[in-house]
Amino acid sequence: MRLIKTIVLTGLIASPSLAEDVPAVLVFSHTAGFRHACIESATRSLQSLGGDAFTCEFTEDPAEFTPGNLSRFDAVVFQNTTQDVLNDVQQEAFEAYLRNGGGYVGIHAAADTEYEWPFYGTLLGGAWFKTHPAVQEATIIVEDLHHPSMAHLPREWVRTDEWYEYRANPRAHVHVLASLDESTYDVAEGMGDHPIAWTVPVGKGVAFYTGGGHTEESFEEPGFREHLRQGILWAMNDGWIELIPETGKRGWRGAEKWAKVTDVKLDVDNPVGIQSTPAGDEEPAGLIVNQNGASSLMTDTEFGDIELHVEFMIPKGGNSGVYLQERYELQILDSWGKSNPSSGDCGGVYQRWDPSRKPEGYEGHPPLVNASRKPGHWQSYDIVFRAPRFDDSGMKIANARFDEVYLNGILVQKDIELTGPTRGGREGPEAAMAPIMFQGDHGPVAYRNIRVRRIGPSESAE
Repeated sequence: MRLIKTIVLTGLIASPSLAEDVPAVLVFSHTAGFRHACIESATRSLQSLGGDAFTCEFTEDPAEFTPGNLSRFDAVVFQNTTQDVLNDVQQEAFEAYLRNGGGYVGIHAAADTEYEWPFYGTLLGGAWFKTHPAVQEATIIVEDLHHPSMAHLPREWVRTDEWYEYRANPRAHVHVLASLDESTYDVAEGMGDHPIAWTVPVGKGVAFYTGGGHTEESFEEPGFREHLRQGILWAMNDGWIELIPETGKRGWRGAEKWAKVTDVKLDVDNPVGIQSTPAGDEEPAGLIVNQNGASSLMTDTEFGDIELHVEFMIPKGGNSGVYLQERYELQILDSWGKSNPSSGDCGGVYQRWDPSRKPEGYEGHPPLVNASRKPGHWQSYDIVFRAPRFDDSGMKIANARFDEVYLNGILVQKDIELTGPTRGGREGPEAAMAPIMFQGDHGPVAYRNIRVRRIGPSESAE
């Protein structure tokens, strides 16, 4: 499995004395066409953007794009670059860097760059710059409240910038974080559906693009600076995001009877219960526990191919489940000490169900080994999941599958094909994208450290 990077904390601008200890970002602002007036002020602003999390090195020299030099950086920022900025050898080095786990961040005119380089187009979802209206205020609709670059923002984000229109709509090829409401400003030609910020996996690396950042004022605007800072951190961290951040339950459906708490333990007077300490509204937490009458918890955002890390605690006799795409369940159950676990035990892929069949349950997959811990102990899943595939007509051409599932660090499922939803999953047609669901209606359960990473179709787990 891919390990989640830890972002080390230290100073501001990279120097030889700090380079060994501090994650570094290369900020590239070479222009071969129009040069934005904001580049110099943006550079000054970016010097302090990393705070204690990363340092920035700044360059306009394409010769910096060599395998050896790029390997020093956790991410590369194209800061208002324009036209053809890299030669063939430099392009090859940068593509290899990204495919092997590097991060790309594109700001505004990064979409006005490398029109003849197909690989670069994949970072943009094919959305190269086409035209723009005058600088003006507009409303941005935040579509992904879970992504760290969006988590601090209101659902409708009003700000002033130059709003690019693109040659193609990238939505079919990327994960859209936010889009423009074209009814709130005077468009040039208009796009209708108008993505303005997005991400895409690139081999073992990731790409983040934001269409903001034309004006000098953008780089002094707190909301945009945090949007950009978190986008860079996300790219440095291989694209992992926290689904239950310390701020709590924002971005979830069905969370009304789940509580943000600071600690969890077994109820000493009731072994089938859980005790927890509620967190205050502004108190860091990162833990969530269901209460009596809770429903299942579902992400507000949809996912396809992913790696997922989940930590959970159940009491004696506890029962829950992790449903990929609301449909395909990995069971959570008190299975401690069972010598012959079934598909209904912890680590099992729950069975499908058809009352017209005999037996009614079928295609369940027991864990390869019982790796369950005692009730009251934290446990973990690490999952590599592939969503079903569909052709242009909507016909399914490949089933969903679990590439690998680890329970408490032990392999319990390998290459499991899912011909349809498991019992208790969402009914109706399968989908390429759908939410993740955590069962909450079968008794007490606590979750923490839920992390997810979108992965490309050809990427294998490490």
